[in-house]
Amino acid sequence: MRNNLPVVAIIGRPNVGKSSLFNLLVGTRKSIVDEMEGVTRDINMELIQTEYGAFYLYDTAGFLKEGDSFNALVQKKVREAIEKTDIVLFMVDGRNLHPMDEEIAAFLHEQEKEVWVIANKLDNAEMELQAYEFYTLGFQEIIPFSVVHKRGFATLKEKIEEWAQKHGKPAPKISDEIRVAIVGKPNVGKSQLVNTILGYERSIVSEVAGTTRDALDDILQWKDKTIRLIDTAGIKRKSRLQDDVDYYTQVRTIQAIERSEVVVLLVDAVEGLAHGDKVIIDMVAEKRRGLVIAFNKWDLKTTENTDNYTLMKGYEAYFKQELPEFTYVPIHFISAKTGYKVPALLDRVLEIHEWFHKRIETSDLNDWLQTIKEANPYKQASNLRVYYATQIYEAPPGFLFFINKKEHLRKDYPRFLEKRLREAFGFPGIPLKLIFKEKTRDEES
Repeated sequence: MRNNLPVVAIIGRPNVGKSSLFNLLVGTRKSIVDEMEGVTRDINMELIQTEYGAFYLYDTAGFLKEGDSFNALVQKKVREAIEKTDIVLFMVDGRNLHPMDEEIAAFLHEQEKEVWVIANKLDNAEMELQAYEFYTLGFQEIIPFSVVHKRGFATLKEKIEEWAQKHGKPAPKISDEIRVAIVGKPNVGKSQLVNTILGYERSIVSEVAGTTRDALDDILQWKDKTIRLIDTAGIKRKSRLQDDVDYYTQVRTIQAIERSEVVVLLVDAVEGLAHGDKVIIDMVAEKRRGLVIAFNKWDLKTTENTDNYTLMKGYEAYFKQELPEFTYVPIHFISAKTGYKVPALLDRVLEIHEWFHKRIETSDLNDWLQTIKEANPYKQASNLRVYYATQIYEAPPGFLFFINKKEHLRKDYPRFLEKRLREAFGFPGIPLKLIFKEKTRDEES
């Protein structure tokens, strides 16, 4: 469940600058900004903290009355966002009053919400006079604005801080959050998994591939832990990137992996591992993030006559055969649609997060190293000598081994040590970094 904080939502027709305002208020380019209408589809959310209190800021899709069945889902999410909102930032193109602005204003009056009209694209003092036309919409607060030149930003920020002083609430410490990214190919069920975890329809779920474009954050409590859940767009092959929006969507997904601590990779259980899944696994390992793989749509694989245990074991063997270097990654079998085994997946995420921050005492590490050398004398038959080990990094973990000469280090020895290290200490789902350094005379003494 999400913390009970007040909500500020940015509403308006397509392409008036809503995502640009969102990025400006957040202080980073989190929403994708493009000249193409309809770039924002889901509700993009960010926790805003001021010295007076915290609140959620929503960036919504462009408000439209008509459209296809997919757009109907988008508009449903916009209306739901307005219902949850404490205050609406109604964004318009301040250069002219559009008939759709009047339709949106009528809808907002029905909701009986506090509304501030942000008249954007008024880039100089002379143009700001055009903002007065928007008083005909029936709202008392009209703020002349220019996202590009930040005109009116100080005024808006001051008003938000005054509002937060009255309505904002304390927020959880960011350092206490467990950052989890949900990744996978398009249409594998990422948004549906997020909705199931949260217990309500946070993201748009559609048969149309590529529904999610931004990397979307939400915060929930699970077993007294605060989790920042990041729903990402599906990662496509470079050859299938059709436009700039697709490109920036991919960039957002990669950034989401980088700022996460644990990554949940959803794989279609019906289709099995695809090339794109293997690319993501390599990417997560390269970024050195914790990883758990969840075969989704398991409800489509099982029947009354299915031996579920045998089927799961078959998938585990298949995974180990396809990716033998990633056997340390835990595998789960879930159904985002029915909720099957989703709680167990969340428990695994908490476990991997603990291992991500795990530190092994130097004395324990070297006791283990001594047993390895004694039990495997053939590994020492070469001229290589391993003297000492210590953990130099955590989150993610990294280990330094002092040796005599790097030229004596065989290619298979680091893999051997890593395997034995995991057998002794664990680290499920965690890519380990092993560094080998020649011991100097000073260090010998």
